[in-house]
Amino acid sequence: MPSASNAHFTNEQMAESLLYLSIEERYAESGLEDLACTREVPSADTLLYRLKKLKCEDAHRMLIGANDTIIETLGRRGVFRKPVLAAIDLTDDPYYGKYNNRVRRSKHERGTNLFYTYASLHVVEYGKRVTIFEIPVHQLDDHMFVIERLIKAAMARGIRIRTLLIDRGFYSVDVMNKLDELSVKYLMPAIKNNRIKKAIEDHHKKLIPNMVKFSIRNAADLQASFGLMIHSVKEPKQTDPIHKQYIVFATNMPYKEALRLFPEIPDEYRRRWGIETGYRVQNQIKAMTTSTNYTVRLVYQMLSVILYNIWILANIMLAEKIGTELKTPIIKLTQLKRVSDSD
Repeated sequence: MPSASNAHFTNEQMAESLLYLSIEERYAESGLEDLACTREVPSADTLLYRLKKLKCEDAHRMLIGANDTIIETLGRRGVFRKPVLAAIDLTDDPYYGKYNNRVRRSKHERGTNLFYTYASLHVVEYGKRVTIFEIPVHQLDDHMFVIERLIKAAMARGIRIRTLLIDRGFYSVDVMNKLDELSVKYLMPAIKNNRIKKAIEDHHKKLIPNMVKFSIRNAADLQASFGLMIHSVKEPKQTDPIHKQYIVFATNMPYKEALRLFPEIPDEYRRRWGIETGYRVQNQIKAMTTSTNYTVRLVYQMLSVILYNIWILANIMLAEKIGTELKTPIIKLTQLKRVSDSD
């Protein structure tokens, strides 16, 4: 963090204070007052002042560098030896200040319709649910740009994607064509417009198979082609409209490969929610703030990602040590917090 040559507190002390606030989910003022009972720490004003002096681009670059160290360690342990099941999603951090060009408008939630938004690429396989890369998303960033940047970040880190699971918010011509261009196999829920509903009804009447060729067009009259997969929901209510008794996916996988995968789709796609599990855990190791400053919020968000990945790494290392397969965490997050407290 930028500081004068005669600054009283070192960067190490600043980092220690940030880690404490994240792990304890504390606000800077009250959290640092408590921490000051055990060691010399900066005041909340000093810490936040030093954070605000950081350029947001520099903060993101340094925090990504720290996360890359964890990803490299996982790579050396063979976690990414095989192509992985990955997922991309967006997370919103509520914002209560004045509108600026870094926030995005979204559905009204928790008293606001403004959010700082982050897009993340995750591995969502059991035992290695780690966040590979995360970027801020601004109002004018389109989904194709976000997808391309995240996938290229994974490639640059030597991570091969077996199948990419994406939320329906990315269902668009531009995104599908970009994924085809990058040779990434994807699976995403299709939006049930009138044409999709008609396909569901035709399948229900046994007029078409459970996978058919489909295409969509955008306002610029550009087209994306894909396979439309139609699958009955578990225990559908017979009183529901026909289109609600089925789930539909868009995919660019070859027909035979998609059909082989088809029976597994409900279970495999459920792993996509491993992303949201990750977000819930990350929010348990994220400092609290009412600050509207973009850099402060970015640092708090990215630090929660790093701590989450360290927790996953610790579990992987312990599983190796005791010779067991890691399916659920052996070390609970509360235990990691206690270790930090004892230090």
